[in-house]
Amino acid sequence: MKIAKLCILFVLVSSISFSQRKVPDFSFLDQSLEFADANKSFSDIGQLTDTLRDEYILSSLATILKDNNALHIELVGHTALNEDPGLGLKRANHIRSKLIAEGVDSSRIQTTGLGHTEPAIKDDVIFGLSSRVERDEANLRNRRVQVKVVAVKPETGEE
Repeated sequence: MKIAKLCILFVLVSSISFSQRKVPDFSFLDQSLEFADANKSFSDIGQLTDTLRDEYILSSLATILKDNNALHIELVGHTALNEDPGLGLKRANHIRSKLIAEGVDSSRIQTTGLGHTEPAIKDDVIFGLSSRVERDEANLRNRRVQVKVVAVKPETGEE
């Protein structure tokens, strides 16, 4: 008997047209992505160093942006405590230049540096960790570039 009711329910649900089904609204504007390991080290000459994970995320993000020309993003760079506040903007600009090199239109990418004003892990939590290794690992989470979709602007189609 339960199987029969289940089959009837399935038939009823499957007969409802797609437009009649309740589909939740989705907006790219509410989404963000972070490069958690973004440029965590400098070389001796002050160049940013990417991790393999960063390269994979960059490649994926570039593909998404090239496939969706309406998306406009903001790259927000962050730093760990006691780092030069300008380093956040340098991180964001570094990611921007990589995306442009991958073929993303520069007019679709804004950059901002927030320094250490919005840490992913609060300083009191980091200071409460027992070992320097744990504190260093926690600080790595604050060295990041956040990707935010700031606009979805459809192409006008003008020639």
